[in-house]
Amino acid sequence: MKIIYLLFLSLLFSCNEPTDITVSTFNIKWLGDGVNDNVQRSDKDYRNLESIVKSLNTDILALQEIENRQAIAKILDTNQYAVYTSSYPDEQKTALAIDKKIDVLEVYQLDEIALGNRDLRPGLVAYCNYYGYDFFVGSFHFKATSRHDDTPVKRTRSFDMRQDQSKHLVTAINKLMEERNDTDVILMGDFNDSPVKENSNIAAIDTDVLDFMTAEMNSCKFPRLKSIDHIVVSQSVKKLVNKSSINMLDLSRTLRGDELRAASDHCPVTMTINIK
Repeated sequence: MKIIYLLFLSLLFSCNEPTDITVSTFNIKWLGDGVNDNVQRSDKDYRNLESIVKSLNTDILALQEIENRQAIAKILDTNQYAVYTSSYPDEQKTALAIDKKIDVLEVYQLDEIALGNRDLRPGLVAYCNYYGYDFFVGSFHFKATSRHDDTPVKRTRSFDMRQDQSKHLVTAINKLMEERNDTDVILMGDFNDSPVKENSNIAAIDTDVLDFMTAEMNSCKFPRLKSIDHIVVSQSVKKLVNKSSINMLDLSRTLRGDELRAASDHCPVTMTINIK
């Protein structure tokens, strides 16, 4: 009888444990702390961004183009989220905001993603535990092909850099998985390319171990083009993904004109996994 009672209690408490983890990625164009920023934002603009982040109802938020923690504190509750940022560049860091209900066991800065160039963004990876489920989660921002790449040589160089970043990412993640003996991986961010585009520069990430969950997603800004904001998971995590939860929040549905431009030139992407 005692054994039955203990089994009942175990079942009761396990049923009360959360089973879902929602993750999101959002490149917030030049998000500054309000002092000498590249993109000037009003109090209303920051409130708009705060509302967007709240609407995601996310447990983990990967951020790109972040100046510092003070900038992040203007758009989310740092009492709820633990915030981690890369150490460089000065105004466009990668970052992770992780709900404090999730235990962060270790944080890694992947400098190899910056290719030895402190003007590029390193990767940021956290190793986490949530009710006994251990997993890696990362934020990345690859080299862009911008208006400054105004010659074929410069454009080719940016293509080659993304290819190198992709290879370094796979090598680094494989190393972490081996060190921790854990294959549960979620990688998010602005990869500045699509894995399904002809001559994709980030195809190296799509391996037997890693898979893009957002490969077919279209851009919110240019609907005829594929998205460059992605969520990549390992095969062990892919089995846990709620496919219907994969979504891009189109900011143009709620914001217009200057308010939309002040929010970002990207849209957040979200996904939920069920760890039970």
